[in-house]
Amino acid sequence: MPRLRTGLHGVPRHPRLRRARSGRCGSARATKNHDRTRGTRTYDAVIVGGGHNGLVAAAYLARAGRSVLVLERLDHTGGAAVSTRPFTGVDARLSRYSYLVSLLPAKIVRDLGLDFRLRTRTISSYTPAERDGRPTGLLVGGGERRTREAFARLTGSDREYEAWQRFYDLTGRVARRVFPTLTEPLPTREGLRRAVDDDEAWRTLFEEPIGVAVEERFSDDLVRGVVLTDALIGTFADAHDPSLQQNRCFLYHVIGGGTGAWDVPVGGMGALTDALADAARAAGAVIATGHRAVRIDTDGRTAEVTHRTADGEGVAAARHVLVNAAPRELAALTGDAPHRPPRAPSSR
Repeated sequence: MPRLRTGLHGVPRHPRLRRARSGRCGSARATKNHDRTRGTRTYDAVIVGGGHNGLVAAAYLARAGRSVLVLERLDHTGGAAVSTRPFTGVDARLSRYSYLVSLLPAKIVRDLGLDFRLRTRTISSYTPAERDGRPTGLLVGGGERRTREAFARLTGSDREYEAWQRFYDLTGRVARRVFPTLTEPLPTREGLRRAVDDDEAWRTLFEEPIGVAVEERFSDDLVRGVVLTDALIGTFADAHDPSLQQNRCFLYHVIGGGTGAWDVPVGGMGALTDALADAARAAGAVIATGHRAVRIDTDGRTAEVTHRTADGEGVAAARHVLVNAAPRELAALTGDAPHRPPRAPSSR
């Protein structure tokens, strides 16, 4: 059975949840349908999950004149991109989970007219260390001079810094070519290779485990560790994992905006997702918080999403269902067996 897709590009491709072949697109307002389930409301699209991907999809679909319902289990939207006030009596909004912006294309910000502000980080990282019994560390950021001096203090020469510059020049070339594809139809592997147009970069980042390049280019273990942080964080891979999932993680960290820069949202990540929710509502989307989707049924032409609140259950019918959740959650909603992609054996 084909796998349903999730996320921003998660219009279901499964034959049971594909677009109905007849019927006109509705307006931005919901209409009632008493033919199938009494009280069911019909939309062009129902989006399960009000995280940032679901909100982007809702805003675009509503702006295109589609009727859209977003079902969010929690009492607020945003998913992992939310803000909190951690200090009593202080009006300071800080990111609770996700905390930096990099992979959001400027085109989406422009298209949706998002009203939020970003600030550039002056410091990328600081890694404390001890060398020859004395405390030291590696500062990355604060300008080229400060970074070069930090490398020299730690390693005793400019060699590691110069290797760092060459390596991130390479990733920068890839970023400029790959990032624009995020808002385009998914390219084939060969199409992406032609776009990268750099055999060394392709081999380093797409063909070989990232650990090969790190060990060849850097000799200091602490510097190697700083580079590998972007490849290993949030994964269970190692630097030489044949699955190359560490390479994918690394690419996500270095292609943002075509530069790899990570910016701080003023007011925390919730400022961004609040702007997305505002854009979706302004375009006519209905966002229902406190509504937990519990089941998706379909007859092959339309789907029905059963959702539950503190007051009982409701049903929303739609020509499209987008699920802004993990494949495991989608499988639970449809009653399908969860999809488990094959994993290459680890080198460990």
